[in-house]
Amino acid sequence: MASEERDRLEQNLRRLALRHAAQDLDEHLRQAAQLKLGHLALLARIAEAEVLARQQTATDRRLGHAEFPEICRLEDYDFKQQPCLDRKAVLDLAELGFVDRCESVLWIGPSGVGKTHLAIALGVRACQANYRVRFLRAYPWLKRLYASLADDTLEEVLAELAEPDLLIIDELGNSPRKAEEEFAGVFFELVTRRYRRGAFILTTNLGFENWPSALGAPSQVTPAVDRLIEGAHILTFPPDAKSYRAERKSGPGPLPKKRRRGARRRAPRAPR
Repeated sequence: MASEERDRLEQNLRRLALRHAAQDLDEHLRQAAQLKLGHLALLARIAEAEVLARQQTATDRRLGHAEFPEICRLEDYDFKQQPCLDRKAVLDLAELGFVDRCESVLWIGPSGVGKTHLAIALGVRACQANYRVRFLRAYPWLKRLYASLADDTLEEVLAELAEPDLLIIDELGNSPRKAEEEFAGVFFELVTRRYRRGAFILTTNLGFENWPSALGAPSQVTPAVDRLIEGAHILTFPPDAKSYRAERKSGPGPLPKKRRRGARRRAPRAPR
């Protein structure tokens, strides 16, 4: 291809907002010459590469919005270290049917057994499948709720947390005991707003019988638990389960890029 034609093609690709195709044009042309591709095959190759690049960019954006503390993947989880865990049940959850059905996944067990790794791994899968995900540590979330009660922004916070397709709350029950009545009421309101409208993943070291005393106001915690466990997938580690954190050989994945806070437009999901 003549230099002038090549430059004009790149300019037109950029005008059409085909940024990846324009950036990789020389490589596409080199491979086309090497493989002796015709015009139609070259065009198909450029279009496919652009689609894949845009999908990856969108996935990276959703991972950033999710605010994971680290990137964990199911492929990196060593099920041999936790023989008590039902591997098939976990892999079934990775198909993400529970997100479509707005169901809950509850990981219950002692600290260090890999609950957070598995919760994040399912969240990463959901981001890759074009779902909107949000990850929260229970204690910082609780502090934010207290602040919203004080400055009268509670409604905005609840609306924000009701929006994602999948909401992950990590280490529920590990928060200091203070202002429990307010927390129980807000927790009940959040669960009620997401009931049959959005999926939950929760990790906790508390059995259900301890939730009312740990979170406060049993009259509000108990109905919230009832809604969570309706159709829920409950995976429990025994008290003597091995510490996965201590045994993990590979480190976590890189942190996602921080995003600027502000209003986000809700984009429709593409059909799968």
